[in-house]
Amino acid sequence: MMKYVSAALLWVLLSYTLTAQEKPVVYQVNGQVVEKSSGNGIPYATVALVCNDSTGEKGMLACDNSGRFTLNLKKPESYTLTVSAVGFRQFTTSVTIENLKTDLGALALEEGIEIKEVTVTAQKPLVKIEVDKIVYSMESDPESKTNNSLEMLSKVPLITVDAEENITLNGQSNFKVLVDGKSSSMMSNNFKEVLKSLPANTIKDIEVITNPSSKYDAEGVAGIINIITSRKKISGYNGSISAGMDTRGGFNGSLYLATKINKFSFSGRFYESRYKQPEREYISNSEYFNNTDYHFSENLGLSKYNGTSRGFSGEASFEIDTLNLISLSFWGYAGSYKNTSSSEMLYRNIEGDITRRYTSAISNSEGYGSVSGNMDYQRTFKKPDQSLTFSYMLDNNPSVTKNATNVNGFVNYASYHQRSENEASGREQTIQADYFDPITKVHQIEVGMKFILRQNKSTSETFREEVKLETDNDLDYNQYILGIYAGYVLKFKKISTKTGFRLERTWNDGISETAGIATNFTNRLFNLVPYITLSYMPKEGHTIKTSYTQRLSRPGIWYLNPYVNNMDSMHISYGNPSLESEVSHSFELGYNHFQSKFNFSASLYASFVNNSIERISTVQPNGAMVSTYENIGKDTRYTLNLYANYRPGPKFNFYISGTAGYSKLEANTGYTITNDGMNYRAYMGARGPLWKDATLNMNAGVYSASIMLQGKSSSNYYTSFGLSQYLFKRKLMMSLSASDPFWRKRSYSYENGDITFLTNSETSYFARNLRFNLTYNFGKMDLQVKKASRGIRNDDVKGGENSDGAKTQ
Repeated sequence: MMKYVSAALLWVLLSYTLTAQEKPVVYQVNGQVVEKSSGNGIPYATVALVCNDSTGEKGMLACDNSGRFTLNLKKPESYTLTVSAVGFRQFTTSVTIENLKTDLGALALEEGIEIKEVTVTAQKPLVKIEVDKIVYSMESDPESKTNNSLEMLSKVPLITVDAEENITLNGQSNFKVLVDGKSSSMMSNNFKEVLKSLPANTIKDIEVITNPSSKYDAEGVAGIINIITSRKKISGYNGSISAGMDTRGGFNGSLYLATKINKFSFSGRFYESRYKQPEREYISNSEYFNNTDYHFSENLGLSKYNGTSRGFSGEASFEIDTLNLISLSFWGYAGSYKNTSSSEMLYRNIEGDITRRYTSAISNSEGYGSVSGNMDYQRTFKKPDQSLTFSYMLDNNPSVTKNATNVNGFVNYASYHQRSENEASGREQTIQADYFDPITKVHQIEVGMKFILRQNKSTSETFREEVKLETDNDLDYNQYILGIYAGYVLKFKKISTKTGFRLERTWNDGISETAGIATNFTNRLFNLVPYITLSYMPKEGHTIKTSYTQRLSRPGIWYLNPYVNNMDSMHISYGNPSLESEVSHSFELGYNHFQSKFNFSASLYASFVNNSIERISTVQPNGAMVSTYENIGKDTRYTLNLYANYRPGPKFNFYISGTAGYSKLEANTGYTITNDGMNYRAYMGARGPLWKDATLNMNAGVYSASIMLQGKSSSNYYTSFGLSQYLFKRKLMMSLSASDPFWRKRSYSYENGDITFLTNSETSYFARNLRFNLTYNFGKMDLQVKKASRGIRNDDVKGGENSDGAKTQ
């Protein structure tokens, strides 16, 4: 009996052993495909491993959205590794697999494609959609060589620039602008003016972040626009020089130079430009329902605008060793603009008789600047991506605004001459510490803290007939912000989540003095801001995500400054130092699909604000319009965003972007003001080769009327064409572009009102503009100035209006 039992056990053991031997051994190969110039991951690059023996065993897959991949092979052997991605040169090398787990590290690809020793430059995609942001490649758009930055901004998905050059993100004007991930008071106070005078070829990318994570300051209700400036690759030295002009009399020029000596590297840029806007004609008609003597008004006028700017930027780094890096960056900007207008104002009573008539000539000018510097120390570790960073930033921003008004009264209105001057200065200091630790491939954590000190001063004087008025205002305002954040990332093969929170404590202290009477104001704010994002990848190239966060918006100095701008006594405005921060609840559901030739993205976005800062205009008994700001608004928005990009070949690209949404705005100023409606935006374009080293770019767009609390603007449309030609082995590039070539003049209208008044206005302007630009590149390009991977981002101030009423962000 025991003999049979032993035989049975032996048979079972042999069967188990043979079965175990038949189970295949898996050899796992990991790595990441990155851009050689920046080190950023290349989404959905293709990786292939082909065995060099007679079997020719092959493994192939597409990377995830960060460029990472994992391949499973059946046997240890010598393999040929091939890595490819659209817009990059193919990379091939031999690798030997010996261990059960092999990490190939970072596999760097260069831009372009090599075919039979001839380099053909492929077009990088204009738009790259990542899990938490949309990236528009400015340097890949040929029109960036001739246009200014404001003209290019209208091509970025989710951003709209209307005919009055008002900028909105996802339909909202409340957003924050960063430059290279760092706060810029210059951009906060003079965003539109800076962009108009900033050559677009100084910008590499524009990032749109609609639901920022907890590592960002909790400011900017609509999200963040991050402007990434150009930093060319260097080894030894390289540089470029550029110059351009347009048919309106504007010009631009820039010089870039970079060098690297051993462990020290440096790059710098200088640019100068002039922007001119031809004369505009405008007409407006108003009806004031509660006023019989000044029941109707008519306003006819002309205006023109011109501005100049010059700036510089630079960065340097010193690599102490492979784990320690010190990096410095600095930038400066000086700009000015002048706006002149003349108009005739006519008032009639309810019977239609003229009750007031006068003419006015107004001149507004502003000079502004910025000098800033940033220093980072980064300590990395042997574990990839683990880092500890300490940062300090100093930002100084002076400005001087001058206004002059000459009024000639004809009927029931006195003639007078009035001028005013406002001097303002801002200083911002920031200390920050960040720690990031990818504990495992599944778990990641990040923590940090930030302290910001903002010091703002403003002094104004007003003279009428050279007699000083007692309406002067001095504002001394300090803001202290302490923020602490923590984040956690959980990654599985198909599912990942990112969550965190941010605690922010704010102290505001100010003194406003008018006519010798000082008013002290202070407030204390505490906010807990949560954030969570869930993403699911059902298969390679397909991602579904959903997220929720809160966003804050603290009012900037022009929202708070009680200085009364009464240069036009019939249109008066002032700030409100008692404003509180807006709080927005933001939700997003999105789907992304990526293939080598076709990309598609769709997202649903919703936001709710119950204390939004709104500009409120009221009509006085004498017919004057008085405007200020209040936390009285409710803002509800639902938006659908679509984007598609098709690339039939390496040098052809077709793209379309669309947005449709519904907005409802409410406020109560003693009576209820409500406005709601649908809005849309559509944009499409194509680019491709004409002949050797020549590219044609075509674009067209349309957007609907924008919805505001007390009005709306008209819809608009635009077209643009660009042609670029490389010469002398691609060292010299000539660019020619045209904006709205089919229309010499265009017009837009605006409606504003509530139960007390109604205003309709129309403005006509010169639309057509032609630009020409030359760029020459010299030197050798290989490496890039190394910078700390994490640094200061101050993205928390809501912009406002400068003293002439021009809106900034």
